[in-house]
Formats: sequence, C-alpha cells, structure tokens
Amino acid sequence: MSTDSLPKTYKAVSSPRPHGAWEVLTKELRDPLPHEVLVRVHASGVCSSDHFVHDGSWPGLQYPRIPGHEVIGRVAALGSALAGSTRLRVGALVGVGWNGGYCAACAACRTGDFAACERGDVTGFTFDGGHAEYMYAPERAVASLPEEVLTNASYAELAPLFCAGVTVFDAIRTSEWSPGDICLVQGIGGLGHLAIQYAAKLGLKVIAVSSGSSKAELALSLGAHAYLDASSTDVVAHILALGGARLILCTAPYAAHISAIIPAVARGGTVTLVSAATDGKIEVENVMMNLRRATVRGWGCGCAPDTERCVTFSTMANVKSLVQEYSLEEFARAYAGVMENKARFRNVIVFP
Repeated sequence: MSTDSLPKTYKAVSSPRPHGAWEVLTKELRDPLPHEVLVRVHASGVCSSDHFVHDGSWPGLQYPRIPGHEVIGRVAALGSALAGSTRLRVGALVGVGWNGGYCAACAACRTGDFAACERGDVTGFTFDGGHAEYMYAPERAVASLPEEVLTNASYAELAPLFCAGVTVFDAIRTSEWSPGDICLVQGIGGLGHLAIQYAAKLGLKVIAVSSGSSKAELALSLGAHAYLDASSTDVVAHILALGGARLILCTAPYAAHISAIIPAVARGGTVTLVSAATDGKIEVENVMMNLRRATVRGWGCGCAPDTERCVTFSTMANVKSLVQEYSLEEFARAYAGVMENKARFRNVIVFP
C-alpha cells in the first residue's frame, strides 16, 4: 500500500552509537515491506530497558537505533502481503510491545509459547521502535485494539500496558492461586503500581511493600488491602504470621530487596521476578524453598495476543497507568527521569 498521501519525512529519537547522546533526527518515510505495518504513533512509553540501546549492552545491536516498545497508534499503511487482511486496516487502532514477532518454527513457537521464541525479534532492538512519529512493525508484532479502550483511557495511559502492563498481568494470570490468597507486591513504581491494580481486580488480597510511609496512601488508593513500610516493619515476619504470601511479585529491581522478601513466600507459593535487578545477585535460601515446595521464576513480556487480553481486561476493570507526558524533543529528560527513578510512574512520549 502506497504512502503517497502521507508526509515524506518523520521525526524520531535515535541513539547514534553506544553511550551517545540521544538525537532527534528526520527520516524519510518509505512504503512498508510486504509483511510490515506502518503505524502512525500516538504515544510511546519510555521503559528502563531503553538503556540497553543507549549503553549498547544488548547483543547484536546495530546503530543508529530508534528505541521504544510501548507503542500505541493507528495503521497508516499496510505491506502488499497484508492488503486483504481481515484484522488490520488503515486507521485501525493498534499497539506494538516488546515482542517483535516470532518465527513459528522453533520448539517454543510449536507449542504456542510465542513470547519465548528462540529467534524472535525485539521491538526497538532488532528493528526501530516507537519513539518516532511513524514506525514499521512486523504484522505478527501488532496487537489489534477495539476503539472502546479509549473510552476511559488516553493514548498515553494505554501505551505502558504493552510492556509493563502485560508483564505483570500475565505474571499474575499464569500463577497458581485462589481468590483471597495473599499477593505481596514488592515496589510501587512503574511495574508495581500496575501490579497492585491487577492483583486486586483479579481477586487477590494485595499487600504492597516499599520503603517509607510516603507511598501508603497511593498503594491503598490503587487497591492494596494493606501497606507495609519495609524500613520500619519486619515484612517477612508479618506476612508469615498471616500464613505467607501465595504470590510475591518482585517489581523493584534491587537484588538485596528481592532477596530479603523471598522468605515471605507461603508453602506452595511462587516468587515471580518481573523486574531486571542488575545491581547484584539474588540470594535464595535453598532448604527453606525445598521444605515449602515454593518456586522462584522469571517472567518477561508477552506477545501481541497477550497484550490484547491485557488491554481488554484493563478497560473492563478500569486499570490505569499513572503517566507523565513528554514531547519527542523532551525525550532525553523523560529517559533521565526513568533511569534516575524519578518517574511517577511511567514517562510517555506523546505525538499530536
């Protein structure tokens, strides 16, 4: 499908080289490849994972590279192989998350575990992402959304659901628990503020944990049934006195904090790591975990169908991202806010 009716150029934020300063550049708009979707971006969330592009620490990165994997927008054009698509059409509301497509041939894909594809692409890493006025995405990476999702949420509020949202939503949804079980949410940041909402709406008894008393009111307003100040409370003793946590969601990326809270897990419970703690090693007490038959597992971002379910549930249950909006030209400031832990709670680039 031709882009003749669209602008000839578009603006984007790019990392020109590892550790280079972010640059706002102008790129030429081209026709999408046969299986590509050209998306007119309305909002793109800034994720801490963008630092892999900035630092050059992701294997195989090619520069310059446009990051951004929490993208919502509308179809601007379709590749020739998608001209007869019954799912996608010009003007349709769509989103693109971390999972940039899958091979459909590896062992993971053959069992339907597309998010774990052994040869899958990553949006904003193996191809340019959404911190741009337009982006090109493989059809398999594109989530289709009904217009109803905009009834009670803005583009900016929806964008973080394509990484932060679907990650914690599926981490909860795929764990073993029963309504009323205790879910301990460690950290009340970009992931944690969504985890509290999802866990509460799904029927868990949510206890939020952070340091200091300043986040207590926020945690309760998000749906937590209780808040524990880790700086003044023996969190593990408190939770074990209640029978332990059936599910612990570790959302703050600090190895020492995660290690300290793992012993609060209940018999048969699950500790799920949804953040990426790179400041040290997480320590687990082997004998305790054996005796309780408890599990520690990691969980990453889902694929397009997972995100569609997440956004649908978020709309039904009125789960909202708390966001701060920035223009494309303000990207460096938005990124710095995320990396300095000053974002409250997701920084999002918005486009007019």
